[in-house]
Amino acid sequence: MKGKITKLIAILLVCSFVISFAGCSKIEEFFDLSNSHGHERNDDDESEETETEETEQTDPSELVPTVDVEGNGLTYPDHIPTYDEIHPSHPNGTVSGQEAVDILNDIESQIIADSIGGSYVMSEIFFADYESMGISFDEDEIGWGEVLPDHSEDGEIDEVLEQLYSIDRDSLETDDRIFYDKLLYDMELAAYGSQYTAFDYYEGVLKALVGPQCEVLFILEVLEFDTVEDAENYILVLRDIDRYYDDMCTFEEQRVEYGYINSDDVYEEIAESFDNLVAQSEDCFLYDSFVDRLDNIDGLTDQEREALIEEHDQVMHDIVFPEFEECAERMRALKCGAPAVGVSAYPGGDAYYAYQFYLQTNSGRSIDESIQQLEAYSDAIVSNMMAIAYGSDNSWMDEYLNHDYSMGDTQDNLDYLYEAVQEYFPPIPDHAYRLLTVPEVFADDFSPAAYLGYHVDRYDSNIIITNESATGRPMGINCAHEGYPGHMYESVYHRAITSHPYMYLADSIGYAEGWATYVQDYSYRFFSTSPASTLVDIEDQINTILFARLDLGVNYEGWDLDDCTEWCSDLMGMPLSSDALLDSYNIILSNPCYGVKYGISFINTGMVIAQLHNDFPDATDLEIHTAYLNSQSGTYEQILANAEQFLEEGDLSYPVSNWGDEIGSSADGGQGDEETSSGGSLLGH
Repeated sequence: MKGKITKLIAILLVCSFVISFAGCSKIEEFFDLSNSHGHERNDDDESEETETEETEQTDPSELVPTVDVEGNGLTYPDHIPTYDEIHPSHPNGTVSGQEAVDILNDIESQIIADSIGGSYVMSEIFFADYESMGISFDEDEIGWGEVLPDHSEDGEIDEVLEQLYSIDRDSLETDDRIFYDKLLYDMELAAYGSQYTAFDYYEGVLKALVGPQCEVLFILEVLEFDTVEDAENYILVLRDIDRYYDDMCTFEEQRVEYGYINSDDVYEEIAESFDNLVAQSEDCFLYDSFVDRLDNIDGLTDQEREALIEEHDQVMHDIVFPEFEECAERMRALKCGAPAVGVSAYPGGDAYYAYQFYLQTNSGRSIDESIQQLEAYSDAIVSNMMAIAYGSDNSWMDEYLNHDYSMGDTQDNLDYLYEAVQEYFPPIPDHAYRLLTVPEVFADDFSPAAYLGYHVDRYDSNIIITNESATGRPMGINCAHEGYPGHMYESVYHRAITSHPYMYLADSIGYAEGWATYVQDYSYRFFSTSPASTLVDIEDQINTILFARLDLGVNYEGWDLDDCTEWCSDLMGMPLSSDALLDSYNIILSNPCYGVKYGISFINTGMVIAQLHNDFPDATDLEIHTAYLNSQSGTYEQILANAEQFLEEGDLSYPVSNWGDEIGSSADGGQGDEETSSGGSLLGH
């Protein structure tokens, strides 16, 4: 079972894995609403832009996307799909009981084995014991997996759907039924996407903010050594970087051949992300980390140790960093003066955007309905902001101008939030996490904070990464988004309540970001309840909503930078500079649906929870949040229906896991002080 199933689930898995490496970063920098957090172009930026204008050889008008739909061998949609087209109605099946459960479990096992098992790196990351999932590798298979599109087995999706349609959904127990609904939603999306080979090329693989090069060093950092073979395989993974990143550059070059061309700014930003990697060649934290990880190998001789260290250094210097340098060169070679256009400018691009919209937001609402929803919400919160800002009581002004909403450093804030949320959110199992700091060279292009969950068959493999030089929302609020009760909390909770690993491996990024953004908003109360904190919170929400609205404008409605500037100026009632939006505009151009997975999902999460409060006015926040979380990552319509059922029946238990146990091994719930190579500590609650 490969082809489009593998690709779709790989998208979901990667989204789950890199939930916020860079994804939770640029929203608060959209433009400066209060303090000077926005990006300003420096002299180097201007020089580069001038140089590009002087040296371009191609008339930009010749590069407006005009793809020969009939002649390039790709298949395209001819209209925007409706929700019902992607998710057609069908009669309930007749297979029930253990036979139905066996079908579900077999499909789940095969999907996980095929999608994750295609990459040694992903298997090592997602599972402490991937062999228990039926995954194994020969020596020549040790590496990163495949990049280039392969449609040789697309037809297998129909077989999976036929099996799912045969099941009597209503006969399933709650956990299996929720899993069935999520799996069916994803597979029907896969079936739609598999019809169009052009869908492979609308977006690049290499992106300035969320491309694989942005987190490659951190991925390598979490690969652990227990045996000499683990260390040797790690070096094979490093060697495979040459092939893996060559394929990614080849893919970007193929996109250009098909007419899918990024602007020079986008290619330059991608190249600069590789420049940042190259700058680490002599001082990368992985040199020391590799040596430290060798200490975990029992019985390693001094001779073996020195040989491994020498080989590691050689591969890093002769293969890894030269490959990153080559990637920067190949990306700059693609610069040709192409105009900046959203994905809707391409034939079938609006349909592709709709496909991504449904994939990343998990909402049954149409795009047009969501635009109306966003605009109504943005008008409402701007009105609220103005009412506070121009009200007669300005006693909050000093707090507003000097707020930090933090209890100290990252650890202090996480400790504080862990205790503060207990009254309002259900408990999570004993778990552990590490704190890492972003190397200075990556600071400008990295989130203020980020969460990484790995080894999801355990509870103690969580990392929170902080960017000491980043500005944006206050540290305490960042820790709420990434830690408690945000990404880390949600990840650990969902690992514990379901018997289906697919549910947290392929967790919708819209669901995850909707929850984290909702609880980020909720968590301001843990630091202040004054009008000042309300105003800061509203500004945070405005940034999130605007990013989503402009994403829809650029990639669905065909807006350019001037259109974006005009819309924002009209909303805020003040003129805004196009330069203030340029970085965000470039992010949106190369990442269709980047903004909506936050803004649309934040609104939908809040609307579901508000509806639950309305329908169950006597329910506490703890009960509402428990019902919501127990509904897991289906569509918001499914979440609402499941949560209402849980509240009506009073079923607010934690249905599967024994809270004191690991998923796959015994828990170590005590606090520790093991130092990492980057100076963080392994901590648990």
